[in-house]
Amino acid sequence: MAKNWRKIEMSPAWKFEDEKELIGVFKGKEEKIGPNKANLYHFEKEDGTDIAVWGNTALDQKLKFLDPGVEVKLVYLGLATSKKSGNEFHNFELYESEE
Repeated sequence: MAKNWRKIEMSPAWKFEDEKELIGVFKGKEEKIGPNKANLYHFEKEDGTDIAVWGNTALDQKLKFLDPGVEVKLVYLGLATSKKSGNEFHNFELYESEE
């Protein structure tokens, strides 16, 4: 009996510098991915497409208690400077749907 195969591909990454807002349903996260051992968050956009978001310290803190299935809006705020270290980082706001 012949098997059916489905190609598995990575979700495209959110290009937050081009598209300042991302609205989607949080699907889950992968940890320690790639050479930087970063978190990779997965969302399903309103049009049904999947998109991935690479974490950073600020974003990881905002998303760490998010449960799968929650609809959120991520807004890219641009570069900010850490008060502790003085390092620049990409900063975001996170909103949860109230519906």
